Amino acid sequence: ILRVRYPKFHVSEDCLYLNIYAPAHADTGSKLPVMVWFPGGAFESGSASLFDGSALAAYEDVLVVTTQYRLGMLGFFK
Repeated sequence: ILRVRYPKFHVSEDCLYLNIYAPAHADTGSKLPVMVWFPGGAFESGSASLFDGSALAAYEDVLVVTTQYRLGMLGFFK
């Protein structure tokens, strides 16, 4: 028998997030393109914390918005 060790998976009811990443040079007058990312996972699993938009915002000169919402058994489709 193989002993497979899985990483601990943190679950929390605090699940509604909107993260906004902007380049360091952006100010209120900047007209940047906006990329919105919704985590995949067939509406069963996924997390905005799996994606860090700061590098994309810095290197590609865009405003990155990530969302996190309730999924799974207590999700919005159930």
